[in-house]
Amino acid sequence: MRILISEIRKNLQEALKKRGLQEDMINIIADEYLEGELQGKQSHGLMAFPSFLNKIKKYVNKKYKFVVRTNALIVVDADELSGSYIGRILADDLIKIAKTEGVAIGFIKNMTTWLRPGAIAQYVAEKEMVAFVINNGGESMVAPPGGYDPIIGTNPIGIGIPTLNEPIIVDMATSKRAWGEVRKAIKNHTDLPKESYYTSSGEFAVKPENAYSAIPIGDYKGFALGLFIEIMSGSFLGREMNTQKARNDYRSITRGGMILVMNPAISTDLKSFEEANSKLIKEIKESHKLPNINEIYIPGERANKKRQENIKKSYLEVDNDLWTQIIG
Repeated sequence: MRILISEIRKNLQEALKKRGLQEDMINIIADEYLEGELQGKQSHGLMAFPSFLNKIKKYVNKKYKFVVRTNALIVVDADELSGSYIGRILADDLIKIAKTEGVAIGFIKNMTTWLRPGAIAQYVAEKEMVAFVINNGGESMVAPPGGYDPIIGTNPIGIGIPTLNEPIIVDMATSKRAWGEVRKAIKNHTDLPKESYYTSSGEFAVKPENAYSAIPIGDYKGFALGLFIEIMSGSFLGREMNTQKARNDYRSITRGGMILVMNPAISTDLKSFEEANSKLIKEIKESHKLPNINEIYIPGERANKKRQENIKKSYLEVDNDLWTQIIG
């Protein structure tokens, strides 16, 4: 069914308010889920919203606190609050610090998931800073090279880099496909992306109900990157690893996150930095294309194009059952 974007936003906000979510969280969280849908990322858009609604009650009487604060470092204990909300608060503080100190880094302990690290990275990049954002992906889902048992999370990365135009935005899991693709395939009654998941017997999974573990992106290189994130958002923050635990509602699991904000002014002026990045993008897009390729895309470009298309038509197609779950 076709629903106006303005109506979707209003109903997301009302659903959150009706369940007692604090006022200062409502707009941040509603916009993050809507943005995922606008960018065409169904598994990280409205489809994930009902799961979030089901756990709002655990936020009652929760209060985050700053555990460490120095000139360029902040550590926050989220007390199981939403990472989307805590991440925005932390990002704002880090941006202020980076304006004077050049670099600022923040860690979040005991948060429930933010939807996409790329959303926080984009927020920082739009403030004319460079962002590097990571978080634990929840339950054990990714198999090591040479094995097929799920050991580490899908452990995503968000990167934001300012240019003269739209920022470069990296928003990716360290597995070939995020586990949200499994849930999306189940919902849409489709097969899984080819050679992206294993069954419990180590074969490539075709049907979503047979998915047992995810394959790391780039084989051992991607697993090494995911392992680094697992450690930095796990044991580095005094958090127990999730190895081999049952996969129930991974979104309700507390996890750790890191936001690194870097000010280009520490070594160059902002305009020169953005001009250089825009020039590099132009060179990439004008480089020779392989056969049957019409356009070379930079990270985040396709998602932004999809977003602009959706905004232009002013509505989204939303599954009837999903909409019913959202509006209650």
